Amino acid sequence: MFDLSQPWQTSRFASFDLETTGTEAGVDRIIEIGIVVFDDGEVVDRYQQLVDPEMELPPIITEVTGIKPEDLVGQPKLAEVIDEAMQRLTAQPILAYNHEFDTKMLRGELKRLGRDDELPPCLDPFPFCWEHLREKGLTKNAQLGTVSAFMEIPLDAAHRADHDAEAAGRVMLKLPEYVLLPDPLDQLLQLQGALMQKVNERFARFRRNKPNAGGVLSGDDVRIELGAAYIYGDETDPIRALFSRIPDVRDLR
Repeated sequence: MFDLSQPWQTSRFASFDLETTGTEAGVDRIIEIGIVVFDDGEVVDRYQQLVDPEMELPPIITEVTGIKPEDLVGQPKLAEVIDEAMQRLTAQPILAYNHEFDTKMLRGELKRLGRDDELPPCLDPFPFCWEHLREKGLTKNAQLGTVSAFMEIPLDAAHRADHDAEAAGRVMLKLPEYVLLPDPLDQLLQLQGALMQKVNERFARFRRNKPNAGGVLSGDDVRIELGAAYIYGDETDPIRALFSRIPDVRDLR
């Protein structure tokens, strides 16, 4: 369907981000969709939509995103806007920052609606930022806000879907200034998969409290797992999750 041999930097891709009621796919709901389409490095389309989740909005989500329950009153339900959103997403390869969270949540919502849409190949700048910025000490962590600030990419409304989506796309496009990346999209996706596996394995060791020879994760990395984007872990209650990790946190450098 897509010519993955084309240079990714000049290709068209749709960067997207979701704000949700929590992190459990199939249970938690989308409350905001943001899609920013890039073509040859330029923004050519933008879509932002608040969504009525048909469930209570946890206070922690309001604290993180600024989205209040009253903001969602009268907004369309996901079933009413999913066709428009998916048309924008499936027309080209997609991109998401730490895509495993967003694609997991989107697939859960699609399944709830009885849909079986196939998602396009998904670019993800996160593992590259982890490996080449965070690990080399250029940034203190690999969170989108930290990386955007380092690259001098505006992110005035962090944790709002369309702003995060645009920042993620711009981070991906600016990565070649810091990292030597392959040009063909298929080769980039292969490298991305290998790096993501490496990151996941390191977090798995952290969860087992078995540090590798290179040292353990820092406090900033714990905040990645428990932070606004819930980049790792499936906890729906971040406060409970934080206390459950206290024995591990004591040993962090």
